[in-house]
Amino acid sequence: MDNNISVLRIYFRYGQKAQNQSFWQKLWNNNLGQQLLKKAKEMNIEQANIFTAKAGYLNNEKINFNISEIPPSKNPVCLEPIDQHEKLKSFIEQNQENLKEVKIIVLNSNNEIIKC
Repeated sequence: MDNNISVLRIYFRYGQKAQNQSFWQKLWNNNLGQQLLKKAKEMNIEQANIFTAKAGYLNNEKINFNISEIPPSKNPVCLEPIDQHEKLKSFIEQNQENLKEVKIIVLNSNNEIIKC
């Protein structure tokens, strides 16, 4: 792999819905994490994983614990695509509509935080 590798971390709620979906997508497949993961694959992002927290919080809210088979809707989730910085930047640009209500952190190979 190249030295220009970056890690994009996108934090959102477990129950968060994707935007601009067709009627059928809204009905059957409107999960933000799944939609972003599919977009990453379509863009040939080198690697992408979804992590569901065992416990955590977003936006300084109360702590949510994931103690059941189905996590609570406010449970934190992280999508972590890894690839060239420019490719990740393009991913952010192409998915702006779905990234309005998420927290985004980008780290490069030197562990420096890069603002997009």
